[in-house]
Amino acid sequence: MNLYKFQTINNLSLEGLIKHSLYFARTDQLNDPTEGMFALEGHSKDLKKFGILSMTKGEPSQIENSPFMWAHYGNELKGFCLVFGFDSFVSSIESAVLFNGDVHYQSGRTLLDPLSSDQGPEPLSGVDHEVLRDKNMYRNLFFQKPKEFENEREYRFITEKSDSLQYDKKSLSKIIIGERMESCDETVLLSVLGNLGLLNKVEYAYVQKDSFKIQIGKFFL
Repeated sequence: MNLYKFQTINNLSLEGLIKHSLYFARTDQLNDPTEGMFALEGHSKDLKKFGILSMTKGEPSQIENSPFMWAHYGNELKGFCLVFGFDSFVSSIESAVLFNGDVHYQSGRTLLDPLSSDQGPEPLSGVDHEVLRDKNMYRNLFFQKPKEFENEREYRFITEKSDSLQYDKKSLSKIIIGERMESCDETVLLSVLGNLGLLNKVEYAYVQKDSFKIQIGKFFL
């Protein structure tokens, strides 16, 4: 199982490669217009300042070979994709995030009471109910999306503020470059990856002839 981060060539993505970091965006920077539409009155945390890292979770056949993924998130094969081992990536940043998990896609939002920490008629001994309450809140507000987005296969991490967070570079298993990337962008990207000693992890995504599949091939110098 892998985690994927599709990106386009820009200063932020190149800086992230150099620093081994990924950016946690604010809710108003995400593509779902329903993000952040619910607020909690009387809660001390400013949820609008929270940072969200959206990634894609799945097997190579579901993500790397998917025309849908490359069309919608890989800038029509003009972008690139970072591929991480699921366990190694999660363990490298989990201590620095508030909550992480799969996004659930449904027809309507489930509005539980996130401020309630009670999970039954009796309080559970040995349970930090404040932590449990916060996790319920995060799950309700940040980990539900309309069913129309279910092809994203999204896995999320959230932090208290929008910022970049470093990951263990060993968790990065490969970098896939779309075949339609502009030659000038490809030159810059390969230069950065060469300086980082990552050219051995580069692969290419291209349209397989007479097929609806995306093929992944090795990069040769």
